[in-house]
Amino acid sequence: MNRTIMPKGHTSLTPHDGRADPFFALQRGINRMFDDLWHGFDAPTVFAGHRFPSLEIHDEEKSVKVIAELAGLDDKDVELGLKDGILTLKGQKIQEKADRGVVSERWYGQFERSIAVGEVDEAAAEAKFENGVLTVTLPKTEKPKDAGRKIPISGK
Repeated sequence: MNRTIMPKGHTSLTPHDGRADPFFALQRGINRMFDDLWHGFDAPTVFAGHRFPSLEIHDEEKSVKVIAELAGLDDKDVELGLKDGILTLKGQKIQEKADRGVVSERWYGQFERSIAVGEVDEAAAEAKFENGVLTVTLPKTEKPKDAGRKIPISGK
């Protein structure tokens, strides 16, 4: 007697990831489209659970240094702005020609990050882009060493 525990109509319980399924690519494309759409509404750019681009912020004695990983981008793909103590980093990673049937886990699209850097000398800010790493150096402004003053309060 040949009995099987497989439900009728099923041939395998082996999980598959759907990469051979034509609807898998369609679903990925739709997901990516909606991800890009929502990023247009000031949502932080997130890829694989992490904000993009990845940053390091160093608060040094005389400057603030911001380091951003931007692999796959050139300096012309990135725009920096600094206003009222807020450093804004934005840009776009454009997808190269995609081959049919290839699975891509790379991230493409627009990104924007805003970082509060405090009181810095905007005119002396410098940025360098080398090997996919952007380094922004922002010299701190000299704070007055005045201890302040008491303000008398007058009453009736």
